[in-house]
Amino acid sequence: MNTQKTEVRHGENLLDYLREKGNRLASPCGGKGVCGKCRVRILEGEKTLGRPYPGMRGITLDEWEKGWRLACKTMMEEEMTVEIPDMWNTEANILTSGDYEVTLQPCIQKIYLDLPKPSIEDQTSDADRLLRALGRGEISDLSLVQLLPEIMEKNGYKVTAVLNGNTVIGVESGDTTKCCYGVAVDIGTTTIVGTLIDLCTGDEIAIYSTLNPQKMYGDDVISRISHTIENKDGLKKLQQTVLESLNTMFDFFEQKYNISAENIYHVNFVGNTVMIHLLAGLPVENIASVPFQPVVTSLPNIQSRDLGLNINPNAVITSLPMIASYIGADTVACILATDMLEESGYSLLVDIGTNGEIALGNKEGLLACATAAGPALEGAHIQCGIGGVRGAVNKIELNENGVSYTTIGDQPAIGICGSGIVDVVAHMINKGLIDSYGRLLSADEASEFLAPELALRIGEYNGKPSFLIAAKEEGAGNEIFITQKDVREIQLAKAAIAAGIQILMQEMQVEFDDIQKVYLAGGFGNYINHDHAMIIGLLPAELKGKVVPVGNAALTGAKMVMKSVGFMDAAEQIKKSTRYIELSTRLDFQNIFVDNMEF
Repeated sequence: MNTQKTEVRHGENLLDYLREKGNRLASPCGGKGVCGKCRVRILEGEKTLGRPYPGMRGITLDEWEKGWRLACKTMMEEEMTVEIPDMWNTEANILTSGDYEVTLQPCIQKIYLDLPKPSIEDQTSDADRLLRALGRGEISDLSLVQLLPEIMEKNGYKVTAVLNGNTVIGVESGDTTKCCYGVAVDIGTTTIVGTLIDLCTGDEIAIYSTLNPQKMYGDDVISRISHTIENKDGLKKLQQTVLESLNTMFDFFEQKYNISAENIYHVNFVGNTVMIHLLAGLPVENIASVPFQPVVTSLPNIQSRDLGLNINPNAVITSLPMIASYIGADTVACILATDMLEESGYSLLVDIGTNGEIALGNKEGLLACATAAGPALEGAHIQCGIGGVRGAVNKIELNENGVSYTTIGDQPAIGICGSGIVDVVAHMINKGLIDSYGRLLSADEASEFLAPELALRIGEYNGKPSFLIAAKEEGAGNEIFITQKDVREIQLAKAAIAAGIQILMQEMQVEFDDIQKVYLAGGFGNYINHDHAMIIGLLPAELKGKVVPVGNAALTGAKMVMKSVGFMDAAEQIKKSTRYIELSTRLDFQNIFVDNMEF
């Protein structure tokens, strides 16, 4: 918990104030008052100000009486003491791995040159002297040309040229060829993961991972787009927030691994289309409305100085290409990492993160679509839901003796994450606690056939049945349970994914037997129980035995491009060979979606 004394403007919204001061209080809905996650507790002050409002989420009447409020609904009208749960700093369980092999051929090269010194007989300019020794290339940066005399004279015209292809982006005094680094970064809606790579050897020196600080403005891309529309400086704030996080990562690499950030010459990004746009400070409002139009699907030439990154100012900033507003560079990277476009057999890729992307195809071409499924499966729309942090319930078993579970880091339970949600719903279906329509049975109904230890866990929340996973004394403060509304959220999420898969199969005219592999990408896909995912209908049961978890394939694709420039051409080919299907405009999507609602 965190408390501090400060002055505020009368009537200011508490959540807005906390954002302004850099406090990253969870706010999955972006401050709309519907997620119930931005909980704070008023310890001193006007606790009884106002009354519980209709549709209040995340706070029970008992908690209301004890001072709990939603920050987004709290106006600071008078002096008060507020307790802020420090949920942001809970250590996240972020997936960073992925296997691959490439031949080292980065776009960045460093070449040591012992140049002839100028003389009366050789009055060649500094720039031409350098290029003549290289036998190729050009210098297009004025600031670099301005520094050439000082750099060359400093060490007797013994210099190292840094090239991006045929363009000289740096000249350094002496031999610095062994100091050449790049960073591959996956900017996810929920997390940011970066890998420091030695471009001389291809060795991956370090991994850095953190929660995406943009989460304070909403857990999903639509909430963040809304923030840019509703706030004059919203786009700038979202961009600055992620850039500050990246600079923290570069500082970590520099201090922890004793390298100079000046020797980082290439940063390659992957992420969904909205995340890449926000990184570059590009407007995103048109992505959220018909016809869902991004500003770009390939970034223009960018240097690190354009973004204010604390690395070599001429460092090259790249991103894999994007396909559409909701199929971004991360999906292209996943396809690249799994070799889907190189295989004769059909493969299905499912990346269920905060957003759900699906691709299907083979070497003849690919189809892709996106579904709004991820937030519920990552806990954002679940009453006791939480991300993959320490203390999150991640595995659950129901048996005659009751409920057993594990948590990330073996810590006291503070909530339930996506893999745990899939587990418990699958078990409740198998035990008959949830019927095929998604109705959670009452205690009276379930007691007729359910073991007493399980029947006793059925209670009520907002007048409808709920199922207790962890009692208050087991957890870190509150009971953890599944509500009827939670089950409905899971139905919506799994129906969207299932409908997306079905439509791609129809368009591609393939049957389940034709699909040879099902690649599950991302943290959620890596950690869920595949059998349980098939029980709830998130994945088709007909594909049992074909599932291949591929870890953080998006980061893997980013690293492949970092290490071998030829993979960027392969990524461009993936973009050209993939046809995007907009599900919201299809007349059959709603019917297929409804058909997949049942368990």
